[in-house]
Amino acid sequence: MELRGKRIILFSPEPWAGLHMSKHHLSQALAERGNAVVFVDPPAPANIGIRSAQHDGVTVVQYRHWLRGVNRLPRAVNQWYYRRLIQRIAAHTGGPFDIVWCFDTSRMQWFPEGVGFKLLSLADYDILYVGQGLIPTADIIFTTGQMVADTVARKTRARTINIGHALDERWMSGIDVLGARPSRKPHNVVFAGQLATRYNDWGGFAAITGRHPELRFTFIGPYDPAFPDPAFQALFIRENVTFTGLMTKDELVPTLRGADLLLFGFRTPLYSKERANPHKVLEYLSTGNVIVGSYTLEYKDRPDLFCMAPEGGDLSVAFDHALEQFADLDRPAARAARIDAVRDRSMTRLIERIEQEIIA
Repeated sequence: MELRGKRIILFSPEPWAGLHMSKHHLSQALAERGNAVVFVDPPAPANIGIRSAQHDGVTVVQYRHWLRGVNRLPRAVNQWYYRRLIQRIAAHTGGPFDIVWCFDTSRMQWFPEGVGFKLLSLADYDILYVGQGLIPTADIIFTTGQMVADTVARKTRARTINIGHALDERWMSGIDVLGARPSRKPHNVVFAGQLATRYNDWGGFAAITGRHPELRFTFIGPYDPAFPDPAFQALFIRENVTFTGLMTKDELVPTLRGADLLLFGFRTPLYSKERANPHKVLEYLSTGNVIVGSYTLEYKDRPDLFCMAPEGGDLSVAFDHALEQFADLDRPAARAARIDAVRDRSMTRLIERIEQEIIA
């Protein structure tokens, strides 16, 4: 199936407004290929009926959920409800859909029949805890990690493919000049991503920032100043730490490219499956910069790409190693190797691979 000239409805667990993730960039890329893309925000009680607005070539739909507890009702009721919802959105936005593309396992629990080709995208292991009925009722399933693909393949006859993540074009633009830059001592360390989450290794971040007062640490992304974690609270008041809040992608790309060292860390002894393949790793790699990160299943066989803490290991040890070896890790050949690892991961190439898998 060529992904051109199609009407596509995409269900997202995150709204259009706010932090844009791969599903938002995918919607834009599909629209640029001549598809009519309808991006369905999570429902909100304040909404009345169905309303839509155009954003970056995508029709963003908001609606009110009126049948409380539908996900606990029998399959037939759930499918009737979502078939009716999809048909109402279709009538509101210009006609029936060719593809129902679902990223959100918290709403539909089974795909309804008769509303389009049923495509399920599973980005993380933690979303498998709900929406189990989507897996056997999908026509095809794409995952972003092998851990998820292996788990899902046992539960369905549908083809299940680990398609991986992709980067929007702003990360790919101009990467050829990022391989070399003047040698320097590291000073500016940056983290970018969701900060109001239990998954982050706040203890590791607090230890690193406390041991290195000579470095400047910038944490970019949505955060809660009252987040109930003692290590977060210690981190939040450090003099060498800044929390910026959310940045636009146009602000974020040059900020990460301008960093000396990029950092991420998850509580992998508890959540290694849930954070088996963070999307931020691709973004970080595209900058060519030195990276320090927690143990990451999808990259366990690529220790050359970033300084990875061992499974269950201390993030601060990996960070200190990166500082000690910084000159070698930041040399042009090493920077170019990181960039080369993502050259084939553009959103355009992802869509082409999806087309090929649908046809197969």
